[in-house]
Amino acid sequence: MQKLAFLFLIVAIPRLALAQADHTAAEVNTEPCPNPKKLRSMCGMVGDWTKDPEPQGKYEYLYQRRFLEAACVDISKDSNDEIARKISQVWKENEDKLICNNTQFEVGNGNIIKFAVDKSFDTFIFDIIDWKVDLNKVDDTDGRTALDYVKYQMERAKGTSLERKLQFYYSSLRSAGAKHRSEL
Repeated sequence: MQKLAFLFLIVAIPRLALAQADHTAAEVNTEPCPNPKKLRSMCGMVGDWTKDPEPQGKYEYLYQRRFLEAACVDISKDSNDEIARKISQVWKENEDKLICNNTQFEVGNGNIIKFAVDKSFDTFIFDIIDWKVDLNKVDDTDGRTALDYVKYQMERAKGTSLERKLQFYYSSLRSAGAKHRSEL
């Protein structure tokens, strides 16, 4: 009987310790979910194309990880549709904070989508399309949507190599539901 009790303790004690450790770890993680604080400095990450020092899965940029964290995405469990739903919701709730001011960006308090267009950051543009964020915010400072901004930039870049890239952005955003201000 003593041997049986001893064997039980050998098996049970480590399991109890692991359960206690898991419970304690859960208590320590008190960050809110969703967590808009993770969206801080987003313009810097987008403007510099900041790589993630610890990339996760297909996500190689730091802005991607911050959006995933802000939206409480679990890339090992959440489907692409669920990821899009979560990020789109966090975007919607924090759109007023996703504005950029940069001396190399002509739109003061401009939408981060316009900033990504200005920086030719293809990955960001395609991520926001995949994540189904609202593409139709009108900035107070220039009175344009992202699509209006791309069209304006296309007109300015007419005849240059940049024009083709901007046309691609325009058609990609348009296909994803982006509209001109006059269409809203």
